[in-house]
Formats: sequence, C-alpha cells, structure tokens
Amino acid sequence: MYTTEVRVKSMPVQEWLDHYCFPDLFRDACLHCPDHNMNWSCPPEVPAAAELLGEYRTVHLIGVKVLYGDEQRAAALASPKAADAVRSASYGVVKKALLEVLLNLEQMVPGSYTVAAGRCEQCEKCSRVMGRVCRRPERLRYSFSAFGFDLTGLARDQLGLELLWAKDGLPEYNVALAAFLTR
Repeated sequence: MYTTEVRVKSMPVQEWLDHYCFPDLFRDACLHCPDHNMNWSCPPEVPAAAELLGEYRTVHLIGVKVLYGDEQRAAALASPKAADAVRSASYGVVKKALLEVLLNLEQMVPGSYTVAAGRCEQCEKCSRVMGRVCRRPERLRYSFSAFGFDLTGLARDQLGLELLWAKDGLPEYNVALAAFLTR
C-alpha cells in the first residue's frame, strides 16, 4: 500500500524560467535516457521552454509525493523488474491520474497548458519510433526534463520536497512533479 501527499505552489512564469530552466546544463542528461529520440515528448524535437511557456503569466507547481509502504519496498528489493512493477503500480498510477486531472482542468481553463510529470505515455508505442507523426497531439505534453529544468532545485525550493534515489529497490518515496500554466 502506498500513500500520497500533495503540495502546490504558484509563481510567475518568468521567475520560474529564469531560476530553474537551464537547458544547456540539464538537457544533455536526456542523451543517456532510453527514450531520447524515441518519444515525441523527448528531445531532440522539443521546443524551447521560453518559446512555448513564456507567454503564460502564472505557473502552478504540483508535487505529489508517493510514499511506499515497508512491504512494497521489501518486494522491490527482489529484482529490478520487481522494483519497476511496484513503481508502475503506484507512482505510475499517480502520475497518470495527475495528468488526467490537469488535462481536464485545461478544458475548464481556456488557454492553459500542462507540463507533465515524466515522458508522454499516451500510446503503448510512440509513433516517433516508426517515423510517423504523433497519434494524439492533443494529449502530448512535455516534461520538465525535456525542457531542461532543474527538478531537484525546483522541488526543494518551491515545494519543500527532496527528490530521492535508490541504488537498489525503491527510495522511501518518489515525487511526481507537474505544472499547470495560466495566462
């Protein structure tokens, strides 16, 4: 069983971009990711954050802390595959639910936009791999990482959340970080 804690903070978009978006520093990390150039939400075909997001006035940062129970963490130590299964059944579910809520909110707030927690997972296999255009462009959202944001600094400074990593198994918790932008 897992539990969640939600934290939200609003700030001016320009301040957010100026203090936390450093594509030259962070985007190269994407080169080592298996999704690089394999998903439409991942580099290299991602617009610059300032171009896509700079026209908005306010960013509402949403951090969902997914806390794992002792049983989940113990099960995740069995193998990397077991850890992935536990993460998918908890953090993965939360991440998808967060995106659905924000996409629905976009329908209610004209001119708004969402930055997703992690890469796009709208299709089982992204059409980019097959050299085709996105099948669901109305649902495609880029992630903080794709734009080159300092996730660690942003989560810590603005939401009071430390991002944790585990060499084996699962950390005590994972954080799904998303943003909702309004004009």
